[in-house]
Amino acid sequence: MIAFPPRDSDGSVLPHDHEEIKNEDEVIRRVSKQWVVRDADGHLRISSMAYKASSGKNGGMSVDLKQLIEKDGKEPKGYVTTPRWMGSLLLKVSDLRGLELQVGYDPITGTEPNPYHGEVWGQFSPIKIRQLKGKAIWFVPIQDVSIV
Repeated sequence: MIAFPPRDSDGSVLPHDHEEIKNEDEVIRRVSKQWVVRDADGHLRISSMAYKASSGKNGGMSVDLKQLIEKDGKEPKGYVTTPRWMGSLLLKVSDLRGLELQVGYDPITGTEPNPYHGEVWGQFSPIKIRQLKGKAIWFVPIQDVSIV
């Protein structure tokens, strides 16, 4: 696998830029039905919520680390697609770091474990969100839904 991430005294993963996650790697951002909205023209698109960090302690934008899934011999599209997460976007780590965001490993344990989970940390300003929308591509597309 990959080296365990740094944690605070409560056991929460600290924002970090994991050196084992390479610039040429890719991350997958899962998309739920709640993030599909209708724009003013009546077209369906992905909401900007898909490009934001969670509000929790040390909150980041949750992603799956594609290379870790593949290294474990799993098919990434099948792994990330569930009834709750009906689509997904693909982002290059180099693009995220180019926007001064950190990409780190944050495995999830418990009732719904995800050993391939990562986080993207940093300031998700409106400008950066627009840039993220421009860099994202469909990984598992949602029919008739636009990324931007």
